[in-house]
Amino acid sequence: MALDTIKLPKNKQALARIIDEHAEREQSRLSYRRTVWLLAWHYLSGARRFDVFDPYTGALSPHYLDEDGNMEFQSQEMLSAIDRVSARLASLDLRPKVIRQGFSLDSVRERSVGQIVMDHVVSSDQLDPIKTQFAHIFTSLGCCGIAGHIVDAKTIGLTADLEVIHPRELFPFPSLGQDYTKARGLMRQRTVPLAFLEERFGKKKIRANLNEMEWWSASIGEAINPDSGAEESIRGKEIDYWTDTKQGSVSGEEDGMSIVKIRELWTYGAGDTVDRYVVTSGDYTIYDEEFEDLEVYCPIGVARFIENGTWHGAGLFDLLFSLSRELERLLKSLFNNIRDMDRYGVLVMPQGQYNDRAMLRDVGKGLRVLPFEPDPVVESFRPFSIQPHNSGDIPGKTAAFAKDLMERINPVQDLIREKGRVDSAVGLSFLDEQINRAMTNPSRGIEQAFGTCYRSVLAGALRNLMDNPTPIPVNTLTLDLAGAVIDPEKSQIQFQGKNPMPSIKNVSMTIRETSPRSMVARKAEAMEMLKAGTADPDTFKLLVLKEGLDFALWMEEEQAAYELIVRNCLILYGDGTDPGQIVMTPHMSRPDFQLRVLNAFMSGPLMAAGTPEVQNEFIKLRGFLMETMGASMPEGVPSPLEAAMMQQPQEGSPDMPGGPIPFPQQGAG
Repeated sequence: MALDTIKLPKNKQALARIIDEHAEREQSRLSYRRTVWLLAWHYLSGARRFDVFDPYTGALSPHYLDEDGNMEFQSQEMLSAIDRVSARLASLDLRPKVIRQGFSLDSVRERSVGQIVMDHVVSSDQLDPIKTQFAHIFTSLGCCGIAGHIVDAKTIGLTADLEVIHPRELFPFPSLGQDYTKARGLMRQRTVPLAFLEERFGKKKIRANLNEMEWWSASIGEAINPDSGAEESIRGKEIDYWTDTKQGSVSGEEDGMSIVKIRELWTYGAGDTVDRYVVTSGDYTIYDEEFEDLEVYCPIGVARFIENGTWHGAGLFDLLFSLSRELERLLKSLFNNIRDMDRYGVLVMPQGQYNDRAMLRDVGKGLRVLPFEPDPVVESFRPFSIQPHNSGDIPGKTAAFAKDLMERINPVQDLIREKGRVDSAVGLSFLDEQINRAMTNPSRGIEQAFGTCYRSVLAGALRNLMDNPTPIPVNTLTLDLAGAVIDPEKSQIQFQGKNPMPSIKNVSMTIRETSPRSMVARKAEAMEMLKAGTADPDTFKLLVLKEGLDFALWMEEEQAAYELIVRNCLILYGDGTDPGQIVMTPHMSRPDFQLRVLNAFMSGPLMAAGTPEVQNEFIKLRGFLMETMGASMPEGVPSPLEAAMMQQPQEGSPDMPGGPIPFPQQGAG
C-alpha cells in the first residue's frame, strides 16, 4: 500500500462534513450500480416486468404480473447458474489458516498458538451460514464484504462476530475515477440502533449531540431502506419519513426504536495497517482515533467476482441478465406458438350453415367459424380451415443459441454433462482443473477478503487475551500445531506459561483452501495410485484420514492409531525446548501405522528446530514403537540372530563337530 494517504483535518465538524460529502458523492456516482443491484434482487425474486428503471434517481417499479394480470413466464436459467457457482464457492474450506514466516523455533510457536486461537474463536458452525450468504451476494452482485470483530460473551466466552456486508454499504476513499488502485481507505455507511451507539460511546455523549446527527424513529421489526436515509433525511428533528417511520423525540416506547445512520472510515497506513478510524453521523464526529504507535488492521475485507476496472467489480447478473431476459421472451413466444398450433384455427363454412353473429367467435373448445359464400359455378364446396400464422420453431432455435451463449459465459460450466461419463482419474482431474482455472479470480478475491478479516480478528483476540489471559481449548489436533504447549488433561493451552503471544507482523492469514477441489477426482486419483503400486495400503489409508476422504472402509483402528500418534507428537514436542510427558503401553493399536506418521514428523524442519532433549525423546518413542512391532529388541536383550550366534561353539573347541580329538597324556617310564 502506498504511503500517500490523505491527511484528514483535526477539526471535528470539518471532518464530519468531509465524510458526509464523500458519502453523498459516492452514492450519486454509484446510482446506476445500486439500481442494478436492486433490479437483481427483484428479478431473482420473480419480478419480470419493470415499468420504471431510472438509474439517476434509483427509481425502480417491479411487477410480478403482466399487463393483463397474468403471471409472467419465468425461466430460471440464470438463477440456476448463480446457484451453481455460489455452491462451488461455498464448498471452499474458509476456516482460518495461520502461516508462519521462517522456520525458527519462535515462529513455529507463534504460528501454532495463533492457529489454536483462530480455531477457537471462528467455529465451523458459525462459518457455514456465513459462507452461503457471502457466496450468493458475491456471485450475483460481483462484490461483497466480510467484517469480523471479537466479542467476549458471558456464556460462550471469546468468539468472533462475523458479518456479511452488502456492497451498497461500502465505498472507497477517496473517490476514484478510472483507476481503482488509488484507494487509500474504506468507508462503510449503515444504520444502527441508537442503543448500540449509547452502549459503545456513552449515553450522555450521544444524547447531547442528537440534533447534529441523522436519526429517526421506527417500529421494531420494520424493514429500514438503507438507501432512503441519504436521499430523504435532514439533520436533527426536521426529518419526516414514510408510513410509520418518522422523526420525533427519542423513542422510549416498547413498540419503537431510534435508528441512526453512521459512516465509518478507515484510512490505510504502511503494511495494510490502519492509520486512522473515524465514526460520524451528519455533522457530528462520534469517534476519532489515530493509530501511530499501535498495530491495527481494518476489520473489513472486500472481494470482487470479476475485475472490470471498477472498485465494485461485476457479477454473474451483469453477465447473464440480458441473455436470460431475451431467452425468457423467446421461450414464451415458442410456447405461445405451440399453443396456437393446438387450436382449431378458423373453419370456413358456406354461408347460412351457421349463425353469422358467431363469426370469428369461440363457439366451443377453440373453434371459430367464418361464413363464406361459394361461387355458384363450383359444383361442390367443402369446409376448410385457416391455420394461425406464426414463426414456428424459430424462437426455440434462437433460445437454444442464447442458452449456449449463457453456458459459455458462465465460469463454472457443466463439463461432465458435456463430456459424458468419465471413469479416468486423469480425465476427472483435467475437468476439475478447467473449472478451477475459470474460478481463479473469484477464489483469490475470497482469500484476500477473509484473510484481511481474520487478521483483524486475530489482532483483537490477542489484545483481549493480553488483558485477560484465559485458557483456550484445542478443538482439532493436527501436526501443524507443534510448538504450542498443550495441557493433555484439559486439552487447552495456557498463556501464563510457555505459550507466547504471537505477533501479527510475524504471521500471515489465509484460508484452508484457495481453490475448490473435487473429492471425486481426488478419490479416483488415490485409487489409481494404489492400483499402480505407487502407494501401499497404509499410505492410502493415511491419505484418507488426513484429507477426510469418504471410502466404504472400516478404518476405526487406523483412525484411533492416527489420532493417538498426532496427540503424542504434539505433547512430546511441547514448545520445542523442554519435552512433554506421554504414557505409552504395548497394547496400542497399529504401531507400524503410527511409525509412518512419526518418521515423517521427525524428518521435517520442526524437529531440526527443536533442542537435543526433544529430539532424544522422539528417538526413544521411535525405538519403543519398533520394539512393539518386533523390529527391535529391548535394551539388554539380544536379537534372535545374535543369541543363536552366541550359542554356537567357537572354532577349534572340543564341542565343535570335526574339531581336534584330545589324546590322553602318557605317564613317565
